[in-house]
Formats: sequence, structure tokens, C-alpha cells
Amino acid sequence: MNWLQRAIRRERDALERARRRFIAKPTEKRLHDVRTTGRRFRSLLEDVADLVPSRKLLARVKRAAAATDAARDASIALRLLDAAIDEGERQSASWLFAQLRQREAEATQRAHRRLRHARFVR
Repeated sequence: MNWLQRAIRRERDALERARRRFIAKPTEKRLHDVRTTGRRFRSLLEDVADLVPSRKLLARVKRAAAATDAARDASIALRLLDAAIDEGERQSASWLFAQLRQREAEATQRAHRRLRHARFVR
């Protein structure tokens, strides 16, 4: 079971590093890193729950993921709109772009505040 404890520690440390990078400079790429690292760690914890119960840690990882959902959704909506819109429609959709950018900025700030207080290592 030492190998499993090492794997859990390695994934936990990776999530903590990603969280710290995002806190230091909250960018879309760093938010994505927190989300993918967290997803990988959550999957590991769920897969080994019978061998190494860690409900509290799993709950913290899930809360961290939930804290990033709105920012990621707004980011994806912006990208989809940008890719789908014709150049001639861009002017008339400028208000929608502005709304989505504002929503993304606010959601990223909320994620930053919530993740600032999250801890995965002791």
C-alpha cells in the first residue's frame, strides 16, 4: 500500500502546486490546470475509496472543482461565440461579448477567493 499512499501524495501535491500558481496569477490556463489536476486526483480518490478512505479530502477536491465551474463555463461560452460568429455580426454582438467577459472576470475572482482558502496538503 505504500505505492498507493505515494500516488495519492503525488497527486495531492500536484493539485496544491496548481492551486498556488492560480492564486499567484489567476489566468485561464492556470484555472484549467487546477481543474484537470483536480479531476485526475478526484478520480484516483474515488477509485481507491475502498482501500484508502479519504472522504474529507475528496470533499475538499470536489469543492475546489465546483469553485471553478462558473469561470470555466464563461470562458468556454466566450470561445464558442467567438468561433461561431461572422465578422459582420461581431459589432451587433459586442454587448454579449462584454457581458461574457464580465461574467468570466467575476467568476474567476470568486474562484480565486475560494481557492485561496483551500488546502490539500498539511
